[in-house]
Amino acid sequence: MENVTKEIDAVLEKMQTALENIREQDPDFYAKYPMHLITEAEEPVIGNVADKWSLPEEYVYFLKHYVPESVSWSTDEYINLAIYGAKDLAEGQWGYNYNPVTDEALTDWPCDYLVIASDEGDPYCIDLSRGDTVIYTAEHGAGSWDFSVAYDNLVEFLHSVLVPRGLEESEWDADGTYDYYKILLTGQGADKIKTLLFIKKTFSCDFAQAKAYLEAVPLLVYKGTDLGAVKIEDQLKSIGADFERRKISLGEFL
Repeated sequence: MENVTKEIDAVLEKMQTALENIREQDPDFYAKYPMHLITEAEEPVIGNVADKWSLPEEYVYFLKHYVPESVSWSTDEYINLAIYGAKDLAEGQWGYNYNPVTDEALTDWPCDYLVIASDEGDPYCIDLSRGDTVIYTAEHGAGSWDFSVAYDNLVEFLHSVLVPRGLEESEWDADGTYDYYKILLTGQGADKIKTLLFIKKTFSCDFAQAKAYLEAVPLLVYKGTDLGAVKIEDQLKSIGADFERRKISLGEFL
């Protein structure tokens, strides 16, 4: 359990950093619409959920240290993912196992499934009968619930909200650690035609627009993780183009 709590602490720290960088991108907006992630839940709130459900130990630890206020996560995987804190957990079940309008239980819902997060209605759950944190999901509005395993454990699920947009699944880092780069095309290099064809393909533009882009160098042709940067760098080297690779912060990437 000690190793798991360290992993949860580490990913929560990265989530805090990601939110700080998001807020820095538009401080006026987030001054008007605050978004916070508090790291200590109130003991009575934790007591309430612990009394209501028999929860896995690592999930209780997570709830003690994840207190979201107007926090949601948007990636290639998620449209608007809300991961519930302890105070939101009971209400998070509404529409799945309980109808708050009629005050009735919904019998088509698996009785041991606890919704811990939702993305535009698609639930992410743990099965309380198992005692672990395997994450299951299903598409809402399909007529019946057809669940499948989304992640092997809670830590993997949390890391998934930190995966940069445009990153292939095969490029995901298991611990969510990424270096970010941008690549600037700085000149036509050894073969102008090949460089123009690279620009044309990269920006899905016609030849005239590609020429205009080349005349306006430096031209940003990539911004993302180191794995993607290596691929673009190899392409530019193969055609002999002039370019510059710069390491950037997460804030600059976002």
